[in-house]
Amino acid sequence: MWTKYDVELQMVGRFAASIPKTPEEIQAMLEHRMPLNPPEDYTPIEELATDVAEKVTPYEGGEGELKYGWATFLRDETGLYYEGRCVRGHLKDCANQVKGVLSPPVKALKAKVANKVYVMTDVISLWATEIAGTETRFVQVMTPAGPRSTIKYIDYMEKPTLNFRLNVLDDGVITEDILKKVFEYGSIHGMGQERSQGWGRYTFKIAEVIVAEG
Repeated sequence: MWTKYDVELQMVGRFAASIPKTPEEIQAMLEHRMPLNPPEDYTPIEELATDVAEKVTPYEGGEGELKYGWATFLRDETGLYYEGRCVRGHLKDCANQVKGVLSPPVKALKAKVANKVYVMTDVISLWATEIAGTETRFVQVMTPAGPRSTIKYIDYMEKPTLNFRLNVLDDGVITEDILKKVFEYGSIHGMGQERSQGWGRYTFKIAEVIVAEG
């Protein structure tokens, strides 16, 4: 039923974090993503925010110095990681852009990728226990009172390698060539935050996993 691929994304420069550090910002992020009609047994936003906050990179400045507008990476017992669901979102976005340049063109390619291509690696290691650095940027934001200047902080890694497994429905719709076109676009578009600065660009390798019979 499935064609399986091992994929390697080698970042060619900086790769930006995207998870806010403060519990308040984490809760706001989750509220933004919450569907309009969640199921009756859904986990409350407050519990989800607490769970995410426990996984973010600790702030080295100490208690009481945690700043707003700071993006970081998730962490588990082995080190920093990126979520497979974020890679899947990246693939869908890229598929939406390349659908018309394929030969022949593929209609509704984003929807086809969403229903036929799955990132099976939920936790994608960044092979590091500490970030490479933090970028400080001055930005303009629009508020109810008008434009305001603010500062944002982005933790980043230098040229990390992301390895993960893809399962693709073996119905002949999403071929290896189409996958390569999606990644080819993504390699220039970039993945993660700060793409306008050229961050998140990568080279890629795709290898079909041959399962021995018997």
